[in-house]
Amino acid sequence: EIQEVFICILWKIIYLTTEDLVNLGKGLYKIKLTPEAEIRVQKSRDVIDSIISEQRVVYGITTGFGKFARTVIPNSKLQELQVNLIRSHSAGVGKPLIPERCRMLLALRINVLAKGYSGLSLETLQQVIKAFNASCLPYIPEQGTVGASGDLAPLSHLALGLIGEGKMWSPKSGWADAKYVLEAHGLKPITLKPKEGLALINGTQMITSLGCEAVERASAIAKQADIVAALTLEVLKGTTKAFDTDIHALRPHQGQIEVAFRFRSLLDSDHHPSEIAESHRFCDRVQDAYTLRCCPQVHGVVNDTIVFVKNIITTEINSATDNPMVFADRKETISGGNFHGEYPAKALDYLAIGVHELAAISERRIERLCNPSLSELPPFLVTEGGLNSGFMIAHCTAAALVSENKALCHPSSVDSLSTSAATEDHVSMGGWAARKALKVIEHVEQGKAQ
Repeated sequence: EIQEVFICILWKIIYLTTEDLVNLGKGLYKIKLTPEAEIRVQKSRDVIDSIISEQRVVYGITTGFGKFARTVIPNSKLQELQVNLIRSHSAGVGKPLIPERCRMLLALRINVLAKGYSGLSLETLQQVIKAFNASCLPYIPEQGTVGASGDLAPLSHLALGLIGEGKMWSPKSGWADAKYVLEAHGLKPITLKPKEGLALINGTQMITSLGCEAVERASAIAKQADIVAALTLEVLKGTTKAFDTDIHALRPHQGQIEVAFRFRSLLDSDHHPSEIAESHRFCDRVQDAYTLRCCPQVHGVVNDTIVFVKNIITTEINSATDNPMVFADRKETISGGNFHGEYPAKALDYLAIGVHELAAISERRIERLCNPSLSELPPFLVTEGGLNSGFMIAHCTAAALVSENKALCHPSSVDSLSTSAATEDHVSMGGWAARKALKVIEHVEQGKAQ
């Protein structure tokens, strides 16, 4: 049964979690605004309407954008200004986001707009929500954002579909012209009011929605990695002495302590003896190779990395990231820089580096399993070696994935290229940070499947 998620503008009271957003992406929920959110959105729109009626010069409402911020637009052209903005900024390239990721992006943009700092009208927001609930998902190329002044290109493609232009997908129609997909679901294209085009495209939602998926998948891998490593240690007849509680109490990093606890739980031969563990219980082995002995230290910091990144991403998905921001209580708009993607960009670069280490140490354990001089096991774990190659090339595949990850782990957020005639002179490159973090995670998942 599809449930309803009540998006609330009071983010300090109700948080949207990374797990929530992933489930929204899977189509498990529909969205409905709370009455409080509706009031807040309407008050925000009232500020915009008063600016227009008073013919005040305000960035993005009665002026052009970026380098054209000093160009004043007459009231008769304000709606055309917003449509032109969406069309000109829909300049992304590459493969389109898969439906799940597009749905996440749309849900997250709704969450931002519902806070009432964007100046979008309640009517337009309700149209966006109806499109989400009907799974009418615009064609959004994955490349084109530099991660500052918002994820402008992908969010513009999102808005382009909502105004009935470009391509759109739904389970009912597949890919078709956006106008016809909306009509097939009884929906009308959005007619943009002043400021609404800008409100739809300013923010870090591309980076952050992909980041939510990355964090959730990374969390699952980290748990699997502990189980796989524990099984490997047992097969290689390693000792469990390195996981003693007192050792880790002397270096009390939270992740390290948790991983050591998991290893003790999985390998406790006193309570759950296995034949392998029993066979070497009283052996004279003192210590093992680092890839076995140091799992709590290596896996531990990966766990701590995931927690750190998850905290940043969770803050980001519950933040308002528009520009200018509309403060209804003050009856004014203020230009700022909440659209800058440096926070999620840096965090996702860090996540890629952390999760890669699970693959790096795992590949070395595969070498130990396959190499008879290290394992005392049959070469490549196969009987009738020569006639059969066993896991020889499975190890090669793991090595290839680890090598690719080393290149992908170069942080994208250390780069910046000035754009928009030097108006946007420092950017985060967060879109690439998010996409390559997901690629690194995918490689680690494939390596674990080996």
